[in-house]
Amino acid sequence: MSTTGINFKITSLVVLGLFVLIAAFVLKTRQSALRVNAGNDISSQYAQDGDVIYLNTAKNVKYLGSRKCQTCHPAIYESYAKAEMGRSMAKLDTTNIIENYPQAEAVYDSVRNYYYEMVMRDGDFYQREYRLDSEGHVIHERWAEAEYAMGSGNNLRMYFDNENGMLYQLPLTWYVHKQAWDLSPGYREFGNLRFTRFATAKCLSCHNSYMQVSLTANERYVKPFPLGIGCERCHGPGELHVKQMRGEKIENLPQNAATIVNPRKLSPKRQLDVCRQCHLQGKAWALRGKNDWFDYRPGKLLESHRSVYFPEKTRKDVFEVADAAQRMALSRCFTESNSAMTCITCHDPHYSIKTFTIEHYTNKCLTCHLSEKLPGNNSRHSHRKTDNCISCHMNSTGTDNTLHGVTTTDHWIRIDEEKTVIDWSNLRQPSKLRPLISLVPDVDAKDTGTEFRKGVAYFDYYKEHDRRKAYLDSALTNLSKSLKRAQNKAAAYFYLGEVQFELGQYSKALQMFKQAIRLQPNHSDVYFKLGKTFSAAGNFEMAIKNFRRATQLKPEEPTYLESLGMALAKVDKYEEASAILERGLQIDKKNPYTYYTLGNIYARQYRNPEKALSFYKELVVLDPDFPNGYLNLGNTYALLGNYKEAINSYQNEIFVRPNSFQAFINIGHVYKQMGRVSSARNAFEKALEIDPSSEVAKEFLRQF
Repeated sequence: MSTTGINFKITSLVVLGLFVLIAAFVLKTRQSALRVNAGNDISSQYAQDGDVIYLNTAKNVKYLGSRKCQTCHPAIYESYAKAEMGRSMAKLDTTNIIENYPQAEAVYDSVRNYYYEMVMRDGDFYQREYRLDSEGHVIHERWAEAEYAMGSGNNLRMYFDNENGMLYQLPLTWYVHKQAWDLSPGYREFGNLRFTRFATAKCLSCHNSYMQVSLTANERYVKPFPLGIGCERCHGPGELHVKQMRGEKIENLPQNAATIVNPRKLSPKRQLDVCRQCHLQGKAWALRGKNDWFDYRPGKLLESHRSVYFPEKTRKDVFEVADAAQRMALSRCFTESNSAMTCITCHDPHYSIKTFTIEHYTNKCLTCHLSEKLPGNNSRHSHRKTDNCISCHMNSTGTDNTLHGVTTTDHWIRIDEEKTVIDWSNLRQPSKLRPLISLVPDVDAKDTGTEFRKGVAYFDYYKEHDRRKAYLDSALTNLSKSLKRAQNKAAAYFYLGEVQFELGQYSKALQMFKQAIRLQPNHSDVYFKLGKTFSAAGNFEMAIKNFRRATQLKPEEPTYLESLGMALAKVDKYEEASAILERGLQIDKKNPYTYYTLGNIYARQYRNPEKALSFYKELVVLDPDFPNGYLNLGNTYALLGNYKEAINSYQNEIFVRPNSFQAFINIGHVYKQMGRVSSARNAFEKALEIDPSSEVAKEFLRQF
């Protein structure tokens, strides 16, 4: 190919090692739960509490949405819409603004060298990411629409971009107490995930109403999305109740059956479990039986849905933001109440907490603790009726996974002789500096499948919190033990495969995944994991076979399509690879590896630099730090004779990687072709400085 009289061929660039096919993933793997019974499934079709059978606890009873409740319960509906749970998620528009616009100054990430702004434009909202060069010029810019807001706005609001049913978190969060924008929680301490962090079913199961799950992809949901935690989260699905209230006949309705759950009428443990489904965070969860994240029904015992794990040693000075139920259970008020004390002793979720005064909560205390019977002059406090019980007996502070003035109340009610200062900063430091912890179940301590679920919990903790090998070892030990008595071993084999893969034991991982497939032959994720393991072991033909099967089972899961396309490219099946990768882009446009691989295919195999250029340009928007991203973009511009943009691209590569030997060689070559001798010589000299043994750099310099 000749451009402007200069013979700039792709083959010559390949000799310099500029186009490299890479098969890897930048996005966190989307995965569905392996729905198998590993141990005794203690859930039944209906929950019975005392003499009452709750028919709406059955899985086949449908959710109708909160608006169905409004007709008969208008006052409660209106007040709940203003309460924190009712405002947990919203479509972002000009009617619900709580933030300051325009943003006073950009938020800077000094580690990754990005600036961020939240922008309101023509009634829509966007987050802008950009990077400046040493002279203050914008050299990178990326925009994403902030379509949804998550958070009631009492402490913070986070923002999400919708990509075909998947919700991606955006880098900026609004922190209410400081009235300031900053990076989203964890993005400074544990790494800026930029636009790649997505809301999982586990997250959404507590931060929103249950959503309709896509059957053809993982972690994608069918629109329109429900907005806010609805009435049915605490009262259960409303289908049967609405039918009953409309006078429709319900077949075989026993006299002792209820079609809706009123938490106040539940026994104390089940009533607590309605709240504990989301206010018992712990360090790890493990689902029970065939449940998924949207399967808990109010009225059932939480232990029928999942086990919840905490550190073996309880600390006074640290607690998670959603651990109110566990902390309350440590209180003498709770343990000595003979089960009379529950969450709704003090709280009414139908109303915003802002409507309740300190006097309201103090009066709740005084129903049991009469002021005239409390210590007086000899105590640290006078204990008058007008005093504030909360400030002394319930610490209020930031928590171990929030920041910027976010506050919550410690529900461990106690006489704190040590005057404990709640300090979560030590848990926001790198995990390697923290002591190792042992996990114990708070929910379902008598679980007959304890080894399996504890193994899953350790693996979950490893993935989400602390990537030290000790947690993989604990997962491996417990999962291996579970094989001896598990009635159905498929899930145990699956997670054993996951652990062995993380340990780099690919042959053992393959054995485990194959056993899981033998027991459950139609689970897409097992085939996907087999494909990943074969790929990691260098067996791309077997990887392709398993990725194909995964895509057959879930044809719209982009991670499967991306993996299949990249594996096909590895064995030079470029036509099929490009078709599958482009099909994946129709579903999800967030993975830079897909653009990089497609750019390489069109540049190297199809000799189509114009098409390759479009992929490389999108690649560097998604990730300007991508290895060889700007380099290959510059090469493609050079092939097309656009030397100005080629030089800009090479300079951006050098800005990102100042010691990029190849970028200096290539920019020197372009300068030489343009007749800019001095600039060319300087570039080649810099390349030789980086690699003094380079014959390529020496040969170019000998030409001057």
